[in-house]
Amino acid sequence: MGKNRCTIANISTIGKAGQRRLAGATAGIAGLGGVGGVAFQLLVRAGIGTLRISDSGFFEESNANRQALWTRGEDGRKKTEVAWKFARSINPKCSILKFPDISAASSHKFALGCSSVIDATDRPHSRRAVFLGCKKAGTPYIFSSALGSRGMLAVFDGHDMEKEFGMKNRRYNDFLTCDHSLGPVSNLIGCLAAQQAINIMLGKPAIRFPRVASIDAFSGEPIAIHRF
Repeated sequence: MGKNRCTIANISTIGKAGQRRLAGATAGIAGLGGVGGVAFQLLVRAGIGTLRISDSGFFEESNANRQALWTRGEDGRKKTEVAWKFARSINPKCSILKFPDISAASSHKFALGCSSVIDATDRPHSRRAVFLGCKKAGTPYIFSSALGSRGMLAVFDGHDMEKEFGMKNRRYNDFLTCDHSLGPVSNLIGCLAAQQAINIMLGKPAIRFPRVASIDAFSGEPIAIHRF
């Protein structure tokens, strides 16, 4: 495991054996925006051994309110390059494998061998590709999305996202295409997604479908777990 300052505080909670499991694990993150960028940062800081990342986008000033990897100095740069630079500055032991946008052809290769894949993409075709790649590879798929003041998260492992979740959730299609959202909402979903990935690596309980976590920033109960 070696000396790694970013993992010292973990050990009092998960023990040395738990930290070794994280160091030996591989996780995927598709999308490095408001949700995926925070999830990526937390997994790097947690001492995950290998992270596969995918995003063909470039940072722009409109990302400033919610995308943790954006800074003025990184404006206009490719998101995967900024993510790699961040990981090197925090945890050089973390291996970062960069992929282009996930497609039907590449999704299986991206998911195969991962303990889980966080889907933080923002278009229906991308989400479908990531989900089908995970399904084919037998990899837990973490649906994570934020739109406006609301967010949603669930882990799909042996369930069909489209048939079982989409038909029962009238807001499902809204969360397939997501763009701008409040920073606290997208960042909270990213935090939850990272924790689900860590829980899966450690064999801890996760928010598995038919249970779904929902965020509504303007509600008197902003965080809720629903059962479909």
